Amino acid sequence: MNATPATWLFDLGNSRVKGAWLGSRSPADPISLDWETKEFDATLRARMASWPCPQKVLVASVVAEARAERMRALLTAWPQAPVHWLRSPREGCGIRNRYRFPERLGIDRFLAMAAARVAASGTAVVVVGCGTALTLDAVDADGLQQEGLIAPSPSLMLRSLHGATAIGKTHPDAFSAGGTDDTAQALQRGCARAGAALVEWYDAFQQNRLDATQLWLHGGGACELRDSLETGTAAHARILEDAVLRGLALWAESPAHA
Repeated sequence: MNATPATWLFDLGNSRVKGAWLGSRSPADPISLDWETKEFDATLRARMASWPCPQKVLVASVVAEARAERMRALLTAWPQAPVHWLRSPREGCGIRNRYRFPERLGIDRFLAMAAARVAASGTAVVVVGCGTALTLDAVDADGLQQEGLIAPSPSLMLRSLHGATAIGKTHPDAFSAGGTDDTAQALQRGCARAGAALVEWYDAFQQNRLDATQLWLHGGGACELRDSLETGTAAHARILEDAVLRGLALWAESPAHA
């Protein structure tokens, strides 16, 4: 372990945990683990043990309490480091939050907007997260959050159809990964196009309202989502890797949150 103290960053999503330590103003030695990974706790603990000793820990969480407690238990091995469970502020990291109750804006969305705005050098941006949910947000050139949307992601649409219909019983291979029969293709393409159509509409809507808007995609399904977009939208869509971790790095270096 490096003896120089560092800030640890964690993004607790519904599907996976991402973590890193803050080095040279950006996330270093990142790890991404599905919650269902075999020996999850041991794997994450081993990676954390290889990082510089933490002076503080920043956590952006959208998970249920049971998973949050699991993370708290892992962090007890480093009792010297205060752990900050972040909530979205009214203003910070270049973003002005317009929610009536600012803390109700998902911290993952807030941080992703902050990271995208920096990546776009302060111009207006559309920011789409594709994980368990599909989140669509926009920020104008002054950092003011615009009205956002939340919908099921294409993968969640598929899971919902699996659980709520008899398709899986009548067509056993319909929901298998990479299924190639007609029903499987109809399900996969239908859900993919539904998500893509919403992104295309929202992007076009914000393009008409904001000047020089860039479109940034992030999350586990970002690449598949971009592949489903119509050519015009896909051409200017960019992938922002580790958007929430990047936002956490901005938070860590912000004087308001130091």
